[in-house]
Amino acid sequence: MDFTSFLKSSAFWRHLLVASVVALLVLWGSFALLNVYTKHGDEVEVPNFEGIYTKDLDKFVEGHNVRYEIVDSIYNMDKAKGTVADQDPEPGSKVKPERVIYLTVNAALNQKVAMPDLVDLSLRQASSLLETYGLKVGVLRYVEGLPPVMKQLYKGIPIKSGTIIDKGSSIDLILGRGNGGGLIPVPDVVGMSLSEVRIYLIEKQLALGRIVPDIMDNDTLLARVYRQSPQPSAEEGLYDGGQIDIWITNSIEKIEQARIKSDSLE
Repeated sequence: MDFTSFLKSSAFWRHLLVASVVALLVLWGSFALLNVYTKHGDEVEVPNFEGIYTKDLDKFVEGHNVRYEIVDSIYNMDKAKGTVADQDPEPGSKVKPERVIYLTVNAALNQKVAMPDLVDLSLRQASSLLETYGLKVGVLRYVEGLPPVMKQLYKGIPIKSGTIIDKGSSIDLILGRGNGGGLIPVPDVVGMSLSEVRIYLIEKQLALGRIVPDIMDNDTLLARVYRQSPQPSAEEGLYDGGQIDIWITNSIEKIEQARIKSDSLE
């Protein structure tokens, strides 16, 4: 039988039909297996890992049907050491079961910095330099002498520049008494943000005392002052280094009421 005759035979068409059915079954089976493998249509919600200690991660992921991998670490003074600081994908995202969540953790050990040399700098220059190094202005003490910084102290002990200390540490400063010991009028800081108050008081050679957040607020980053102690006064004042306590809030209503009250006293 030649090839042309074979193509016209019933045997050829039976083989073609069987081959087509087998091919379709193979394709259907492949797609079915692929759907099972990829868990097509199955989704889980990504939990919020932020703030979880690394030692608790294995227990935390139980029941969430996801896995995790720590890929990076940072140093953030505002977050607890050894906890998750960031994650990818974000909390609440929908992902496939057993998806790996990539985590960035806050370093468990303090980051170290070298103490800068603040002697002979102005208070403003010293404050800016400390901030650049990730350090904070501590207690300000004024003595007889010229206005620039005279000594720098760490935990009450003089510290040399170049000494390695924990980032975020407070540095106490001894400065010359620049105004001859006179009183400084109490400034009005109502309506200012926390960062604005810090800078403003340093410029006035005063210090920030207690910071009392509104009981309803969780975020103090954008909060503003709605109350202060002592009250603003041009007649009464504070000595160099005197402290002002502040109360902060995110409530616009409280801030406006405080501003109206402050204006009525002027």
